[in-house]
Amino acid sequence: MRIVIVGAGIIGAALADRLTRPAPGGGPGARDEVTVVEAREPGAGTSGASYAWLNANDPGDPDYHRLRTAALATWRDVAAGFGAPSWYRPVGNTMWAAAEDEKARLSDRVARLAGLGYPVELIDADRLRELEPHVRAPDGALIAHYPGEGYVYGGSAARALVRRARESGAEVVTGRRAVGLTTDGDRVTGVRLDDGRELGADVTVCAAGRHSPALLATAGIALPLVDPAEPGSAAPCLIATTTAADGVLNGLVQAPDLSARPAEDGGLVLEATDLDAGVDESASPELVRTVGAELLARARVLVPGLAADIAEVRRCVRPLPADGYPLVGFQRPGLYTVVTHSGITLGPHLAVPADREIHGEPSPELVPYRPDRQ
Repeated sequence: MRIVIVGAGIIGAALADRLTRPAPGGGPGARDEVTVVEAREPGAGTSGASYAWLNANDPGDPDYHRLRTAALATWRDVAAGFGAPSWYRPVGNTMWAAAEDEKARLSDRVARLAGLGYPVELIDADRLRELEPHVRAPDGALIAHYPGEGYVYGGSAARALVRRARESGAEVVTGRRAVGLTTDGDRVTGVRLDDGRELGADVTVCAAGRHSPALLATAGIALPLVDPAEPGSAAPCLIATTTAADGVLNGLVQAPDLSARPAEDGGLVLEATDLDAGVDESASPELVRTVGAELLARARVLVPGLAADIAEVRRCVRPLPADGYPLVGFQRPGLYTVVTHSGITLGPHLAVPADREIHGEPSPELVPYRPDRQ
């Protein structure tokens, strides 16, 4: 089967890797001709810019929680296949609340997650100091620790998956954008690139993240994603990285006004959702600098004595489905779409049932997440 995957973020990279893995006895994927098309380089977009938190931390929908919990286990399996790679960091997450209403919400969340069997514990200030010696929480804070969570270096992970797919026979086309779907009646037959080439396929996979609606629209197909250009859109955010701060944090730390984790180059990655208001495509350099300065100020409260400065502030545009849930499945004959928020957490796991569906075996696990649901 000829399969073209548009997009080499973590979703497309994981699917390319899955489709090209040797299957015992020559099962699905054993004879596929896989081509990956990426406008830049693998992992260069949202996957490489995002906070990249691996978690199943929301108990609100037990079925979706189970999907995300299974995804964490899939990540462990994927990482084991690479021999404990440095880009996979299952180092735990510590979160706290200080205001009474926030403490009540966190306490409820912890109780509900524990009831679902999710690894979580309430800890005291002494235990926090053992886990994160350089971090300070306010006196009286309610502190939760999630030992099974972590993060990945998304760009490095995507590159490793694409590299292994290439070594297993995939063709990887970088620096070329897929500008349209080619069709024959109702069937999608491949993609047209920005250099005029057409790549034919038995199945075309749209894994283009935030760019998916534009690609799908070339064949008159809609996808319910939040528009990042709309005023007040929740899709854009700003992620800052600092200069060197080696050893300052061991895992993820999420205070009420700041989320922080180690960066791949030895600095810190900083994010605060309340600072993302107004961060649309027209955000001024002055606004970006202001947000960066505020993130650093908050980091210096979180880590007293922090000597690092802001190295870069990146605008990250997340693909946000309108109802928050993944969009996975066939939209037309020959067209399979895989687009979701939390792609970092879900990518390798979604690749498993997507592989089966592409080869004609429907997956009950994905039925609630069809792209055409009402």
